[in-house]
Amino acid sequence: MRKLLLCSLLLLGATGAMAQEFRFSAGYNASNVREAGDEHWIGRGGYQFGIDALLGNNRLFVKPGMHFLVRNLRYTYSNGTDVVAQDYTYTSRSLSVPVMLGARLIDPATDPKVNLYVMGGPTALISLSADLDNNSLDVKTNGTQWYLGFGAGVIAKFLFIEGGYNAAMSNVFKGDDFSKNPKVNYMYGIIGVRLVLAK
Repeated sequence: MRKLLLCSLLLLGATGAMAQEFRFSAGYNASNVREAGDEHWIGRGGYQFGIDALLGNNRLFVKPGMHFLVRNLRYTYSNGTDVVAQDYTYTSRSLSVPVMLGARLIDPATDPKVNLYVMGGPTALISLSADLDNNSLDVKTNGTQWYLGFGAGVIAKFLFIEGGYNAAMSNVFKGDDFSKNPKVNYMYGIIGVRLVLAK
């Protein structure tokens, strides 16, 4: 995990030196649990903020980034008896490192007032910490979870709005403490400001 984190920092630093634009953003995320299992995993709202570097000042661009991501899940525990099932909360804090390939729908050379873009690519979610409010279980989160995602956004002068969806390629937990080790997709919506260095 440390090696991947170091490589991510080096990647963002190296691409930052060649970037035509930086984007600073904050927003909301929501989880969509696949294969919820007997624990009945349910996604809950979370938040995120981060920075992206944009390489390419024509229609095509590459957008690596780094985002601090907080996600919340809820699961229900029942031992199969008449005891009332109990709900618990799982909160994870991660570093999201996407590398997106995108395209602007309008050529930026025409200097449009509003532009749209679409993008897609892989994301590494590097675990920083996690809390589970059930002391009877000692669970460990996978150090890195992998995602494949797509998104779209709107640019208006120095502002932008973006949304996307990331499909999980790997599971959340290490070990078999639960009957089902879920994959957790997530969607997000962010708003931010653009710092344009070159056109």
